[in-house]
Amino acid sequence: MDVSLTISTPGSRFSPIVLQGDYIEQIRIAKDLGFNYVELHVRDPKKIDLSLLKKGLLETGIKVSTIGTGQAYVDEQIYFSSPDESIRRKAIERIKNQIRFAAELKAKVIIGTIKGPLPLEVEKVQTAKDYILKALIECVKFAKQFGTQLTLEAINRYESNYLNNAAETVELIQEVDSPFLGLHLDTFHMNIEEISITKTLCKYSDYLAHLHLADSNRWAPGMGHMNFRSILKTLQEINYQGFLGIECLPVPSPREAAVYSLKYITNMLKRM
Repeated sequence: MDVSLTISTPGSRFSPIVLQGDYIEQIRIAKDLGFNYVELHVRDPKKIDLSLLKKGLLETGIKVSTIGTGQAYVDEQIYFSSPDESIRRKAIERIKNQIRFAAELKAKVIIGTIKGPLPLEVEKVQTAKDYILKALIECVKFAKQFGTQLTLEAINRYESNYLNNAAETVELIQEVDSPFLGLHLDTFHMNIEEISITKTLCKYSDYLAHLHLADSNRWAPGMGHMNFRSILKTLQEINYQGFLGIECLPVPSPREAAVYSLKYITNMLKRM
């Protein structure tokens, strides 16, 4: 298990990202802080100079674990479940662009909030679910061409009204039925939605493709009341080989959150 640090450009309304600013500059900072991997949250990959980014990654030796895509929903309101076909197409095309981008970096692509919400009108819910399923199937088929894995994230009820827990998310993954779509869990969301974090990790270990770490208060791991020792021990027991992505609030400061997270997690892993 390797630890990855979240980075995004400034200006997004999505706040639980540790480092924000110019990607190259923040990648260098991540390297200086002791990280070897980063998770890049990208609104539109077409607006990024890929050759320049690759140069910065090569110079630092940093590799990209995953690409976060939620800013397209948060900042642009494009999403799979939209009743507007043109918006649905924009969301699908954006994810296809993210897949092309991720393939260049040998990274996974996260499908989180861009799946969209379900409508409040009961009679429209199934149609919205069908839109999401259809979009996922199309994106997964596209990802297969590049050998890129997508991860479908379970997000708590206060931020999403669909796919709040692991069971719901795995059910949809099973419907898509492709090795190129895996389960993405987040300890902050799990703390709200799951009866037992460790039992959930065990139950769905065959699907688990990516894991975000944040404490109960969404601060850095170790700054809340969550039992990360049992979580990490369980991950070892299920032989989890993916990344541990630090996606938490940048408090007390971005650097402090990053340094504390890395030290806390790596020291705990060493003692196991």
